[in-house]
Amino acid sequence: MVGSSASVETETSPNATTRPRYPPCVSDFCTSPLCCAQGYKYQWPKLVGKSKQQAKAVIEKDNPLVRVVVLPPGAIGLGDFCCNRVYLYVDRNGKTISVPRVG
Repeated sequence: MVGSSASVETETSPNATTRPRYPPCVSDFCTSPLCCAQGYKYQWPKLVGKSKQQAKAVIEKDNPLVRVVVLPPGAIGLGDFCCNRVYLYVDRNGKTISVPRVG
């Protein structure tokens, strides 16, 4: 954009590298959620059946390096792998329908 400056929000922890919030996608050469975790949680099986608001809040509290992207019924996430993203698949009632994972 001409005439404006954009900033990228970053999150850090004592033992984590600085990583921009999604987007943009960052993988740090990782190809698995465990590699991306850097001591934070990387999957949330207990959130299946929970509301999208509750699930999003828990995920972002448990892992401040990620941004939750809520996907409605029938939506498909991008095929790329991102250490700073968690897709949250929900049903028409806004309930989590699959295990949210980093990636």
